[in-house]
Amino acid sequence: MNNLKGVWTPILTPLKADLTIDKTKYFNHLRWLLNHGIDGIVVFGTNGEATSFSVFERMELLDWIKEVQIPSDNIMVGTGCSALTDTITLGKHAVSNGYFHHLMLPPFYYKTPSQEGLVHYFSEVIQRIDDERLKIYLYNFPLLSGIHFDVNLVKELMEKFPDQIVGYKDSSGDWENTKVILTKCPGLTVFPGSEAFLTQVLDTGGAGVISGTANVNPGYIKETYNTFFTDRELAASCQEKITAFRKAVQAYPLIAALKGLMKYQRNDDKWGNLRPPLSALSSSDFKALLRSVKSLKYTLADSPHAD
Repeated sequence: MNNLKGVWTPILTPLKADLTIDKTKYFNHLRWLLNHGIDGIVVFGTNGEATSFSVFERMELLDWIKEVQIPSDNIMVGTGCSALTDTITLGKHAVSNGYFHHLMLPPFYYKTPSQEGLVHYFSEVIQRIDDERLKIYLYNFPLLSGIHFDVNLVKELMEKFPDQIVGYKDSSGDWENTKVILTKCPGLTVFPGSEAFLTQVLDTGGAGVISGTANVNPGYIKETYNTFFTDRELAASCQEKITAFRKAVQAYPLIAALKGLMKYQRNDDKWGNLRPPLSALSSSDFKALLRSVKSLKYTLADSPHAD
């Protein structure tokens, strides 16, 4: 089983009026993303509102994905929870369905765990899932989790579990942290959480990007990735464009902004539904967002309809 690379999307989770998952919209969007070149989907990442769904709901959605036979190497499953046993339950369920690439948040309620405590947590997860095919991508998002996966912790986990700790998603927004991980953890598959760093991370030996904005701009992000390997000058120009779009969208709460664009471009009010406590952008903020992206190219504006 090879480590992953390319452009990955933590897929948005469309909701019905009663705030349950809209299965039809989910799979229409998933196919649209794959048809626009995305290498893989993260099921229940941050932009999928993962922590707003129960363990049962997350397992049920993965069962639906298995039914449509999306290959394992095109799926990464967000399994990290605050409770150890919830992470284990989700992890066991995923591997039993044939999905072995897991994006794991740290246990995020207690904000000052020791390195020893975090190592113990992941040790328990790995030992209790007890499947040699398990591949863990540590999810570093300290702004939301309150916990930083620093280089010393990552190195210790890699030494203890070299076959399971294989990757790192850095959503810190701190390029220096990403660079340190790339430099001091050789062999680790590293993805930043923003395409603003795409050509930088590729130039430094990274794997690609896991980007929420790829929900609405998959084609141009994948074009930038591909062009990096054939024409560096053109890739630099592509990078400027995808960075400009990313900055425009992330000036607002990202999930609300992305769902707002989906609602607008697909002319579908249901795409505006978010699970509380998240809420849609105000009318004035959404109009400002539309003004800021009006002159920018992005895939959803060019191809608004799901296949």
